[in-house]
Amino acid sequence: MYIGIDDTDSLENYCTTYIGTILMEELQKNYVLDIPKLIRMNPMVKYKTRGNGGISLHIVEKNNELSDSDINIIKKTVVKTVEKFSDFKCDNTNPGIVFLSEESYSKNEKKLENYYKSVLYDILSVDYTEKLLNEINAEFIKYKNGYGIIGALGAISSKPPFTYELLTYREESVWGTKREIDDFSVVNMNEKTFPYTFNNLDGKKPIITPHTPCPVLYGIRGISKTVLNNAKNIIKSERILKSQIFVTNQGTDAHLRFMKIKDMYPDTGVISYGQVVQKPIEITGGHVLFKIKDDTGEINCISYEPTKEFRNIIRKLDIGDLVGVYGTVRKNPFEINIEKLKIVSLKKQYDKNKKCECGGTLKSKGLKSGYKCNLCSRKIDYDKISTFEIKRDIFEGFYEVIPSARRHLSKPVQLYDFDLQVIDKYD
Repeated sequence: MYIGIDDTDSLENYCTTYIGTILMEELQKNYVLDIPKLIRMNPMVKYKTRGNGGISLHIVEKNNELSDSDINIIKKTVVKTVEKFSDFKCDNTNPGIVFLSEESYSKNEKKLENYYKSVLYDILSVDYTEKLLNEINAEFIKYKNGYGIIGALGAISSKPPFTYELLTYREESVWGTKREIDDFSVVNMNEKTFPYTFNNLDGKKPIITPHTPCPVLYGIRGISKTVLNNAKNIIKSERILKSQIFVTNQGTDAHLRFMKIKDMYPDTGVISYGQVVQKPIEITGGHVLFKIKDDTGEINCISYEPTKEFRNIIRKLDIGDLVGVYGTVRKNPFEINIEKLKIVSLKKQYDKNKKCECGGTLKSKGLKSGYKCNLCSRKIDYDKISTFEIKRDIFEGFYEVIPSARRHLSKPVQLYDFDLQVIDKYD
């Protein structure tokens, strides 16, 4: 039996993963469950609560069957927990629950796979999801406008690549207060677990804690459950009430796909390779903009101010450079918000050699008159002066925005050598 839950939290209260953790504790008393999933969906969705992530639980059925009594108990437990730990007072919180049997899941795997791609790439409606839920014989509960069923089914339908996240939770009495974590221990943990954990630090600043008054104390992301548990033991913090490891699509680039420029549309994730046709320019707010083209069209690409030093890489691009741009497409203005950049090849740059044979300096006298030495008065035609190659202050390869500016789904460059289709092999 599969259970999906989404849209229970708000900026002020609760966390959908906390519901998943409580349900894991309760249901494991009587049933066998797989590791739960925390699945992020299209980050361009405007009506999401926080990180646009839903959770999914899978109860492993003995002989592929649960009794009617078991099913009723499970459903009542889920509903009771969701209703207790959802922020119904928030206008933007619209919980949803989906129940799907093993049989229905098996019969509809292709539909579910296509649906998962849709929640990653597009913005879906409640009606679209509800129609599919009825087609696959799923049961669902909508609260308020029911947006939560979209992510609930998305979490159930998710497929690799995956990573893991270990989440720890605070005692309820301290929710909303300053989190007590020793920063040095986080730095130490990162040094001992790299490259098997990621996005722990921005420089030397820990970024494993949320900024909202939710139940989460901290979260550590990685590709090994063993390493994550070891990392937890290194961190020094206030008392941990609960902890849970989730399978997740965070850090996988699952929201991105290769697209030609002519096929791009707003609010989707793309990987686009093209040639720089307009030098980077600074625009209001500290953002940096340049333009690329492929054989189908042109599009602007932007690096926003919060990406900080990443913009320095963008500033060094030149017309003729071949690059791959990874990011999401904005509607207005129509442009790619850059998450990563791959420099495939750099156009060679040249400058005029203005040193005369006598040691003097060649001065330009205009296009017709050419150059004249300030010492020996030697003259050289404008188009005959020699040139030399300028060494570019940039190299081919991948560049990524700083960790604090990364989306949940963005794949860190450090993970490119790992097979995220089969992450259990790293334990």
